[in-house]
Amino acid sequence: MNDTKTQYTDEQLPVSSERTFPADQYPRKYVHSVINDLHYVVQAVYALRAAGYNPNDIHVMSSWDFVDAFEHKQQQQSRLSMLLARFAAFMDEGFADVYLREACRGHHVLAVRLARKEQIQQVKDVLSTHHAYLIKYVDMWTVAG
Repeated sequence: MNDTKTQYTDEQLPVSSERTFPADQYPRKYVHSVINDLHYVVQAVYALRAAGYNPNDIHVMSSWDFVDAFEHKQQQQSRLSMLLARFAAFMDEGFADVYLREACRGHHVLAVRLARKEQIQQVKDVLSTHHAYLIKYVDMWTVAG
């Protein structure tokens, strides 16, 4: 498992990009989004923190780190368990593939773990003001846009 954190020279990220997915229920109970420009990712993280979200609940994955994590996850899972996990976690058809495709285009993924469903709209509002798109909340059996 590669726990190396990516360092950025242009801007200081308020959280680090990691090459692994969060262990805690990911992707369930997270609002996922894509942001093209790292500058807007940084702004979104600061805005989420200012709104009271814990930095440990904000997960930033640079495009290349998301691709690495996705490939690593696929290598770890057997074919059957991978299909079951994808079905259970990504009820929305092609959910994982959409984010992978965006990461392959050089876009970054920002996910926020929620304590309560009532936080969904607030997080969506913060993310959308910072040029996020493909904003989706994943629960146990549903994906909501």
